[in-house]
Amino acid sequence: MKDQYVLEAAVEHFASRSHNAWRRKFQKANPREAKKPRMRLRGGEMVDINKPWSQLHPRAQADNRSAARDAYQALLKHPKDREAAARYVHQRWIARNKGDPNQPRELFKPYSALPEHEKDKDRAHVDSMRAALAAVKAKKAISPKKTSKKQAKPARRPAAAKSFTLDAKTVKRLEAAAKRMSAVTGRKVAIEELAQAAVRAMLLVYEV
Repeated sequence: MKDQYVLEAAVEHFASRSHNAWRRKFQKANPREAKKPRMRLRGGEMVDINKPWSQLHPRAQADNRSAARDAYQALLKHPKDREAAARYVHQRWIARNKGDPNQPRELFKPYSALPEHEKDKDRAHVDSMRAALAAVKAKKAISPKKTSKKQAKPARRPAAAKSFTLDAKTVKRLEAAAKRMSAVTGRKVAIEELAQAAVRAMLLVYEV
C-alpha cells in the first residue's frame, strides 16, 4: 500500500510537471503557435495538447501518466543503469505512439540509433522520475503522522475551594445559635450550616 501511494504520487508529480515544462518550452520555441491548438492522437482521439495540465484533456493526461509509469518501471528494472533505463523509456514511447501519424518516423528507431539530443529526452524522463520519487518520499517523511484516535485532553484540575476565617467571638455566637436551633428543631444543627445560611442570606440581600 505504501509503495502504491508513492507510485501514484510520483506519477502525478512527474506527469503534471513534465507536461507544463514541455508546453513552456514549445511556446518559447514556437511563439506564433503559442496560442494555437496542437492536435495529437491520444487514446484514439485527436486532442489539443497545448493546454496547461489542469485544463488538459483526460486522454492526454492519461498518456502523460502512462509515460510516467513507464519511467517508473524503467527505474525498477535498471535502478543503477541510466542508459538501460532510457532505452526502456524509448521502447515504451514507440509502443504508445506507433499509431500517431503526427510523430516523425525517424524517431521510431532503436534507442542506439537515435541522435544524442533525442536520447537526452529519454534520459530526462528517467531523471525526472527519480526526482519525482525523491520529492514524494521527502514530503511523506516530513508530513505529520495522522492518528486515528484523538489525543485525550488533560483532565482539568478542580478549582480550589474558596475559604474564609471566622474570629473566635463569631464562632461562639454560632455555637450558641446552633445549640438553640438544635433544641427547637429536634436535630443537631452544626455551626457550618448556620454559617452557610448566613452567607446565602447576605447574598440575597446583596442581589436585592
